[in-house]
Amino acid sequence: MNINFLIGTKAQFIKCIPVINEAIDRSINVNLYDLKQHAQTTNTLKVKIKDNFNYIELNSNSIDLGSYWKLINWFFVNLIKFLLFPSKELKKEICIVHGDTLSTLLGVIKVKRSGGILTLLESGHKVPGIFKHFPESIIRYISAKFSDVLIVNGIDQINQLESWKIKGDIIEISQNTIYESVLSERLTKREKSNIVLVSIHRTENLNNKKSLELLAQNLISLSKRFKTIWCLHIPTKNKLKKYNLYDGLIENGVELKDLIPYKEFLTTINNSEFVITDGGGVVEECRIIGTPTLVWREEHLDQNHLFDEDTNLKLSFYNQDSINSFIKNYKKYKNPFQEREGSNPSSEILDNLEIYI
Repeated sequence: MNINFLIGTKAQFIKCIPVINEAIDRSINVNLYDLKQHAQTTNTLKVKIKDNFNYIELNSNSIDLGSYWKLINWFFVNLIKFLLFPSKELKKEICIVHGDTLSTLLGVIKVKRSGGILTLLESGHKVPGIFKHFPESIIRYISAKFSDVLIVNGIDQINQLESWKIKGDIIEISQNTIYESVLSERLTKREKSNIVLVSIHRTENLNNKKSLELLAQNLISLSKRFKTIWCLHIPTKNKLKKYNLYDGLIENGVELKDLIPYKEFLTTINNSEFVITDGGGVVEECRIIGTPTLVWREEHLDQNHLFDEDTNLKLSFYNQDSINSFIKNYKKYKNPFQEREGSNPSSEILDNLEIYI
């Protein structure tokens, strides 16, 4: 039996590795096709995969692609290659892609061109407009429309797919596979610290100078009370420099650093006073760990009920009063680790995929 994964970003590796390892444990032949969008970072994540899988590089990139021009060049070179040269070995095979990134779209194209059984993990998130949250929204919709199997974890996602008149089979699992990734890192008891951790990378923020200026002003203020650490994605660093915010943040005591290894990042979340982020995956990690989190967005496509009444997550709405309220009361939002006994989404996925393998 074979199962193929076509992934290329940090988040895709984090959320697919539990499924890969579960498949290896079941003696299923696993082929990992690496699209290498975040090649440098994902190279460090591969060590979390158990032995006995086949690794196939789909291009020669060796860095994390951060600039728009490099991304565009990488995308179109791979697009042409995938359209011209289908992979016969994928025909009628289960092929898993994930999410709503450019790697997702390339994976969709390669699988459909090769005649594989396209399986979309984490599908059914809302599209608030084709050009809002671009390009994620349009990729989310296109990927769902072309998928043969769609994996969801909530009735809202099922309803969303049905509203799109999706023809593929829908598999519902108990929760996002990121839960297993967080659990596997075996975080220790929280240690007291004075850290505020920041992670911002969504295009809706990076292309909004006012949003980043507002964030920078607040971080400079916070740095007088907390050790404020901002782990920077490459596009974020580029935008801070473009908007002349980078040097000012450093001069005012905000620690700007490159991305750190996954376990170190989760440990820092666990030990932080609170987190400020716009990342969907980071929001889910913070919800699981229970650290108070200010979500730097005016809306969140919340099909997973992350923002229930007892949540540790609060939206900023880019509103200073909302931001001040969170900072003043953040300790009220601290929750215990959200452990769920008996929840094994990777096992649920493979149980349901057996009929296709």
